[in-house]
Amino acid sequence: MRVIFLAYRKWAIDVFKTIKKNPNLSEILLCENTKELKKLDLKNFNLLLTCGTSDKLGKEILEEIETIGVHCAELDRYSYGSPIQNQIIDGVKFTKHRIFKLSHNENSIRTHAHDRLFSHEVDLDLSGNVDDIFSQMTSTSTILFNKYLNDIPNIVWREWPEEEIIRKKRVPSDSKLLKEQMLNMSTKELYDFFRCLGDPYPNGYIEDEVGSLYINKVSFKKK
Repeated sequence: MRVIFLAYRKWAIDVFKTIKKNPNLSEILLCENTKELKKLDLKNFNLLLTCGTSDKLGKEILEEIETIGVHCAELDRYSYGSPIQNQIIDGVKFTKHRIFKLSHNENSIRTHAHDRLFSHEVDLDLSGNVDDIFSQMTSTSTILFNKYLNDIPNIVWREWPEEEIIRKKRVPSDSKLLKEQMLNMSTKELYDFFRCLGDPYPNGYIEDEVGSLYINKVSFKKK
């Protein structure tokens, strides 16, 4: 099987370094951006794997090659971008990491415009700073992709339930925390807010007339 692996974050490239050893692969090619991907003749490959990317690949690519990715949320409301941040801020402690099928649905506003189809899933712990979560996602993504590759062609697709609730993709201005908001938050809520906005995401910050204080890595000790 000839496979393309699309990834640009370090944790995702670490996944590539492991799954390239899967015995079912005759070739696996790493692409670190969609510009590289579009230069390839996709007819020469059997499968496109995406890992840690939020780029919309578009109709041309998705109709040319079977494409799957990994999605780190259980509920549909977190399918619209920033799933890690939105779940942590909402108080979610444990979620699912899933293989999902990328499709081109022009009526879908979900990230990747997919149809909620997934095959394999494992548990994902959302504790710790972003680096801790990324490290865990390297392991869970490796498990998921290897399971998928080993199960071909006997893949069973399921559909996760649709929700009316939508948690939108965060923008840099969402990282600003007002003094009034801080006064109404517990120390645990403050910890969750800042820990989920560690590098490479726009860091959480507070500001006054003097300047802005950006907060990257944080720790919390429960009484």
